[in-house]
Amino acid sequence: MALASVGPAHPVVSFGDQGVAVVSLLAKDMDSPRRWVREVLGPLAGDDDHAAELRRTLHAFFSTGENYGKAAELLNVHRNTVKYRVSKVLDSPGLTAAHDRMDIALALQICHFLGPAALPGTGLGEQ
Repeated sequence: MALASVGPAHPVVSFGDQGVAVVSLLAKDMDSPRRWVREVLGPLAGDDDHAAELRRTLHAFFSTGENYGKAAELLNVHRNTVKYRVSKVLDSPGLTAAHDRMDIALALQICHFLGPAALPGTGLGEQ
């Protein structure tokens, strides 16, 4: 069993953990995943606290089978906070117009495991 850690702020993960195998395959060439994350997440791919909070909320929401209560428990916030954040993002036409929830969930999983390295503009040679 292979283990990896992407930094002190991230927990140790196993290759068998949900989503790790796919993200590890994508991480071999970071330029392509960064472009795709930017395309799918749009403003949520920003390297700022607000975008990070919305990404964490959506990731928790999708990770719990789109359950507001379970996501709220994971994030230690009120259920209505999760519901507000999720609706704010998913009801905006820009994010869901061109991509389905699977694309969004995968882009969030990439950001979750790779942190800032997955965001556009954080890699060497980014334009």
